[in-house]
Amino acid sequence: MKKSHFKYIGIDPGVSGGLTSIDEEGNIIAVKCPKKVVDMAMTFQAAMGDTPPDNVKFLMERVWARPNNASSRAFTYGVNYGQWLGIAASLEVKTYTELPNNWMKWFKCPKGLESRDRKNWLKDKAKDLYPNIKKVTLAISDAILIGHYAKEEYFNEKE
Repeated sequence: MKKSHFKYIGIDPGVSGGLTSIDEEGNIIAVKCPKKVVDMAMTFQAAMGDTPPDNVKFLMERVWARPNNASSRAFTYGVNYGQWLGIAASLEVKTYTELPNNWMKWFKCPKGLESRDRKNWLKDKAKDLYPNIKKVTLAISDAILIGHYAKEEYFNEKE
């Protein structure tokens, strides 16, 4: 069996988000974001496996607090985002970020959907792409799509 040269890690950095790791053969793991930072770090390391940091292609969704977000919610989001950045830096993995509109547009997600309908559309897309994942949830569906986008599109443009 050929060993993968690259691992593609995609993260939806929200507290209710997740992490996905995909290798060049299409083997995938997808997990909900752990609640504790130490568990987040162990999850990231497990996703890397024995892949050297230079061969890890890490893409995280880049979003910001919106004016209608409560300040505590925005702070919680920012903490989680910063923790993922710190974990990647401590493992010497370069972080790339992408706006949600860009990766969603690549998947041809219909514009103008209500939030719940958009989330369900994205979840169905993730299920279609990776039917071997036993249970695709809202918590991991965006991470799955971000990881797939990283592997199939984002890093192809950057190299």
